[in-house]
Amino acid sequence: MDTATTARKYQKNQKKILTKTNIMLYLMITVPLLLYYVFRYIPMPGVIIAFQQYSLSGFKYWVGINNFNAIFSTYFFWEAFRNNWVFVGFGYVFVTPSPIIFALLINEIRVRWYKKSVQTISTLPNFVTWVVIGGLFIQLLSPSTGYVNLVIKFFGGTPIFFMSRSALFPWLFTFMRIWKGVGYGAIIYLAALSGIDPQLYEAAVIDGANKLRQVWHITLPGIRNTILVLIVLSFSHVLKGFFEPIFILKNPMNRSRSEILDTYIYTIGILQGRFNIATAVGLFKSLISMFLLFFANFLSKRFTEDGRSIL
Repeated sequence: MDTATTARKYQKNQKKILTKTNIMLYLMITVPLLLYYVFRYIPMPGVIIAFQQYSLSGFKYWVGINNFNAIFSTYFFWEAFRNNWVFVGFGYVFVTPSPIIFALLINEIRVRWYKKSVQTISTLPNFVTWVVIGGLFIQLLSPSTGYVNLVIKFFGGTPIFFMSRSALFPWLFTFMRIWKGVGYGAIIYLAALSGIDPQLYEAAVIDGANKLRQVWHITLPGIRNTILVLIVLSFSHVLKGFFEPIFILKNPMNRSRSEILDTYIYTIGILQGRFNIATAVGLFKSLISMFLLFFANFLSKRFTEDGRSIL
């Protein structure tokens, strides 16, 4: 077969949507797309419940924006809204820098087997579900049988019921987030660090720069774009991902600092059956997320090197 015939056959196959080589790829992506359609797009018309008086018996009458007026005048809604942003703020102040610092520390390890061991061990918690992690920390912090309080009692202290102190809850939850995700998050930054030219460090050593100056003037500028891209992308889902851990760790004694919008929606929607109010809260949260997505898109155009957007 000559070259021209092969080229024509190749172009003919390129025009086909389904071929023997790509049919399996289409089949693999069909299930995720179907699930996404069923759980994301089909429920979308349900947002009209936010403008109705709705119960288990079904639609009663239209109420306009009265449901929104009801939630905006409720103290518990604003309490959950505040707590959501407290966790977001703690995330950007403590959780986001943790993988960067951890990656910088791992990058300084010169013993290969020790470096790999630390990387592997630190990554493992990411693959453990929040159900297991929540139960683990509840047991560790138990006032009667927890190891932390056993150490406190050994030194003559009084046991502390950590999970009942609402003021401590944001700090404890932030620590759990760091412990769970720091190793896995550091992988991206370690990959970015491997792309920095080693000759830059050699030149810095010759000029008399110590480790801190090398990190400040070479390492951090070298991974700056990676840091910016990840921070920008995180804006599109800042209000997501809190429900499972908070639902596990929340109790009546720390509720004032642990209640968030997702758990508030669960309480009034599933437990109390006030579907119209829960839908109104969910729609309000979705509007905030949409605004943050467009804001992240603007930041992506502004700060990334190629000026590309995420939308």
